[in-house]
Amino acid sequence: MKTLEKTSMHKYWHNPIGKVLASSVAALLATTSLHAIPKGPCDTKPEVCCEEPKPGPFAFSYPLDMNISCPRDFYVHADGLAFQAKQEGMEYGIINGSGSTSNGISNGTVLGFSNDHHDWDYNPGVRIGIGFYLDHDAWNVDFAWTWLNITDYQNSTAQSGSGIILPLNLVPNSTPAGALNASNVRCGAVWKASYNTLDAKLAKPYYVSRLLVLSPHFGVRAAWIDQHYSVDYAGSFGTTGAYRAIAHSNNDLWAFGARTGLNSDWILGKGWCLFGNAAASILFSKFQIDQHCTYSNPAEGYNLDYDFYQNTPNFEIALGIAWGQYFDKNKYHIGLRAAYEFHEWININNVRRFFGGGTYYPNDTTARGNFSLNGFSFSVALDM
Repeated sequence: MKTLEKTSMHKYWHNPIGKVLASSVAALLATTSLHAIPKGPCDTKPEVCCEEPKPGPFAFSYPLDMNISCPRDFYVHADGLAFQAKQEGMEYGIINGSGSTSNGISNGTVLGFSNDHHDWDYNPGVRIGIGFYLDHDAWNVDFAWTWLNITDYQNSTAQSGSGIILPLNLVPNSTPAGALNASNVRCGAVWKASYNTLDAKLAKPYYVSRLLVLSPHFGVRAAWIDQHYSVDYAGSFGTTGAYRAIAHSNNDLWAFGARTGLNSDWILGKGWCLFGNAAASILFSKFQIDQHCTYSNPAEGYNLDYDFYQNTPNFEIALGIAWGQYFDKNKYHIGLRAAYEFHEWININNVRRFFGGGTYYPNDTTARGNFSLNGFSFSVALDM
């Protein structure tokens, strides 16, 4: 009997079907025994016992949501600006310590708006914008107008015995230049400008992660920058010993073209964030240049008009900090932003300057100078 049982069991284990059934039973017993072992304290979810759980979960590429109750998807903002305006080619004289127009310049000092400890003045301005969100993938349409009033003055004098002043904005009557006697010399310059830009853009604000929002955008820009620059020279100069001459120039720009850029918000928490914005434009531009200067010797005066067209690049960047808060049961959101901004316009100073005597009055543009803005902006925005 035992021999028969052994023989049956031997056939059963060597049978392929028997092997499969036996393996299944063994796996089931092993699984049951594993579940009988208590889990570790960090294996239980959703409770977290680790002191520093790893970051996450992360999401990306979903639209920016202001999380406003009953949203109208509309916002307005108003910015106060305090910018320094600077421009190349604004020098109006050179003090020549040698006291002679027939010798080289020695101990020379250039007279302009940034001499010694004089800084370019801060000028007030505003920026007003409105925008709204579209149902089409939460795209954002935005319009903004920027206005800045620029006024800057500078005065220079040369003391008796300190040399002579070479006036850079008058037609020279000798080589290398006409000069003002230092015994009775005063030079003054004023620069006034009206700066206007109008921007329209289409943007897509979206989360790259929970704490980073990017907003690529493109659109159009129109710009009007009208400049007036006058230099008043008083002293004995020219072939007739004239006492005073004033050189006036208007350098007006009208431009329209394409603009693109990227805005970014780096969220810190509790309503705070850092932000960095950058944009660039290329604008089809029309320049209107008008210069005139007359004094006692008509042969040494001038009256010029020059209109021309060219493409003008423009770059801008802003870095700052922002804070926001909901109110009225989350129906509205108010945001405050403070930034330092840079704006650069390439080669928009095209006023001409004379640099030699003679019948044909050799001349060229001052420096094909860049126009720059930098300073502070303070913004209040209301989302609803």
